[in-house]
Amino acid sequence: MSEFISAYALRRSARWRYELIRDSRWDKCYAPVYEAVGRGRRIPLLKTLLASFCRYGCAYCALRQGMRRGAWGVERLVNATIALSQSRRIEGLFLSSTVFGDPDRVVERELEVVEKLRRRGYTGYIHLKVMPGTSRYLVERAAELADRVGVNLEAPLESAFSEVCPDKGGFREAVLKRLEWISEAAEKWRRRGERPRWGFGRAGVDTQFVVGATDEPDKTYLELTQKLYHDLKLSRVYFSGFEPIPNTPLEKRRSCPPWRELRLYQASFLIRDYGFSVEQLDEILDDFGNLPNKDPKEAYAEAHPELFPIDLNQASLRELLLIPGIGLETAKRIVAARSVQKIETYADLRRVLGRALARKIAPYVSFGEKGALRAYVG
Repeated sequence: MSEFISAYALRRSARWRYELIRDSRWDKCYAPVYEAVGRGRRIPLLKTLLASFCRYGCAYCALRQGMRRGAWGVERLVNATIALSQSRRIEGLFLSSTVFGDPDRVVERELEVVEKLRRRGYTGYIHLKVMPGTSRYLVERAAELADRVGVNLEAPLESAFSEVCPDKGGFREAVLKRLEWISEAAEKWRRRGERPRWGFGRAGVDTQFVVGATDEPDKTYLELTQKLYHDLKLSRVYFSGFEPIPNTPLEKRRSCPPWRELRLYQASFLIRDYGFSVEQLDEILDDFGNLPNKDPKEAYAEAHPELFPIDLNQASLRELLLIPGIGLETAKRIVAARSVQKIETYADLRRVLGRALARKIAPYVSFGEKGALRAYVG
């Protein structure tokens, strides 16, 4: 950040690495080349903050008012991105920022980076975070130039947002409204029916919660997540477990257990991809509205033994997706396999799914006879 980064320096020097790690790690990135997961593979991205000093005083943040100092120059970040791309170290850029000035000025500077990259022929993936309170025309410009755009909600309720982000404005107006604008802009480009090589919000809209910075139960996060997926058509909701940072107002608060973050992700995917509702998941929550430390689909299956075993040869795709361990692609594989030849034995199941997965789902399925397949794998 503090010096020009040439392609040679990127290959030979550890300094560029240190500079990015030091500040971007607070955005859940522990190395500057961050491996995102998408479409069944890992995608290396340059993940960084445009600046690491902030005018806001968010209670959980290491980069809050008066703490760290550092910023990318636009040309330096553009050169670094292109150099890493040309050396095949990355396939894209994930650019966010602290709010070091007026939100519009911050996003304008982010867009300077993106516009220069596109003018120089860069067609790689770009994921851009806009700031709470950004003007609509900048939001729409971001949705045009970037492949994915988002703004972080941080908290699931207005009261919690005000508690931990007192300077960011109103929860509904400054943040939720911006998510609506991003979603509308991305949908407008999709309706054009074109398939651009880059940009135009083609990879959708996302947001992030900091889980555990306040006392809301899992149910509160899931209720808003359901609305975001169904009403705003978000592509992804991220859950970042709270970690106490020294010299912040929440330094003595307990960390969010990693398993809680994992279970929220799993439950959110059930809502997004499997047709589950919060009302269904409510059946597996404890008295405080929190998920158990167990795969939510397994917990739901245990709560509804009357639904199992599921006949692999007769079940609909939706019914197959109720089976713990079965995702959409695996369910489609089962449908395709049984259309050619019925799955009549455990050996057939192993042939279709492999030994490990066949063993995992055996207690929940049948081949048409009454009873599950525990006898086959006991």
